[in-house]
Amino acid sequence: MKKVRPENEEELQRREAIGTIRASRFVRRYAKLGKPIDVGVLCTIHREIFKDAWPEIAGVYRDENLEITYSRHVPPHHSLVADKMAVFDLELKEKLRELESLRGALEILEREFSEEESKKLDVIVGVAAWIHHMITSIHPFRDGNGRTARLATNLILERYGLVGISIKIERENKNAYRGTLHQIDEYNDYEPLKEIIMTGIIDRYNGIPMRLS
Repeated sequence: MKKVRPENEEELQRREAIGTIRASRFVRRYAKLGKPIDVGVLCTIHREIFKDAWPEIAGVYRDENLEITYSRHVPPHHSLVADKMAVFDLELKEKLRELESLRGALEILEREFSEEESKKLDVIVGVAAWIHHMITSIHPFRDGNGRTARLATNLILERYGLVGISIKIERENKNAYRGTLHQIDEYNDYEPLKEIIMTGIIDRYNGIPMRLS
């Protein structure tokens, strides 16, 4: 029997919530496998979120134009999405090739980080911020781009020895989060978004003596 999007809003939200949990589990498993990370994997993350909630859009690039609420950013025309994702895929593979030497280089233990480890951490967080912004900028899917971006961020962090985080964008944090994306759009300045990600990492390791040199 073909699955369809539920008309009941409460049921839709319930299925999306379950899908997000399912996608989070997929990310944790995939991070440990060592298999390539590419835009196909990002589509799989999106499909895991929506396959029971909104199957028509699950893992499929959008075929309509979108406006982002409360944002000055205008996503590219839907006819350009596939090409932009193809370019994104090439850039992503190149960045991950550069990261391969860092796999397993970080061990979060009850000790201080050396200066060298801090630099490695900054590189990993930088790529995580970059992939996050690219997804939100291209906005390749009809819905769920933010969730997919946050899970993709975790995929990078967990692949290279860190932990997945929760990027808080509720209430007063939402404007700050939007501001970090605008800072990248306008000035190519990733530092505010990297700071949010670092805060999430430190929160996850809360209670473990850790100091970045």
